Formats: sequence, C-alpha cells, structure tokens
Amino acid sequence: MKKRSRGTDRLIAFFITGAMVLIILAILMGSYFFGFIGFVRVMGVEYESYWAICLFLLFIFIFGSITELFSKALIF
Repeated sequence: MKKRSRGTDRLIAFFITGAMVLIILAILMGSYFFGFIGFVRVMGVEYESYWAICLFLLFIFIFGSITELFSKALIF
C-alpha cells in the first residue's frame, strides 16, 4: 500500500475545511433570507420576485456596513 504524501493530506484538509465553511455560510445566509421572507409575509408586504428581495438585502447589507464603519469612526 502506497503512503500518501504530506502535500496530498494538506490538500484534502484544505478542501474539507473550505467545504465546511461554505456549508456554514450557506446555512447562515439561507436562514437570514428565509427569515426575512417570513417577516415580510407576516407584515403583509408584497414583492415581485425573490430577486427583488435578494437585491434589497444586498443593498441593506452594503449600506449598513458603510454606515457602521462611519459610526464606529465617529465614536473613537
């Protein structure tokens, strides 16, 4: 039986770690997205498509990140 090299072991570990990170991010983003859709439905708001909600959440995330950076700079 052939022994695997250290490079192969590191490559396998890298891909497994990357896959785990991607799966965790997908679960977090999915729960945020579907949670927001549930909130919108409870509030009775109508929207045209899921892409409209995706764009809305993307713009809110970008705007919130920029606003938070400036607010943190003003505090310190």
